Amino acid sequence: MTLYTVMPLEMVFSGGEPAAKDSPLVIEMRLNGVLLEAEIIDHQSARIVRLLDCQLSDYLNPAYMPGSQISFIPVLHA
Repeated sequence: MTLYTVMPLEMVFSGGEPAAKDSPLVIEMRLNGVLLEAEIIDHQSARIVRLLDCQLSDYLNPAYMPGSQISFIPVLHA
């Protein structure tokens, strides 16, 4: 059987079970027009997991390299 999916294999084979409590919080965020998936480290920083929507040249930008840490200030929109 061949399975074509955009979902990570961990999610496909997890059986739809919720993530473990010790697993890191992963969010989607847009940084300078690049949609990426980031793992929250603390209230002011995150680690890039992967790029989701960007220009091809952004994959070559070291600032968006998976594993890079980014600092941010959460903003609430009313």
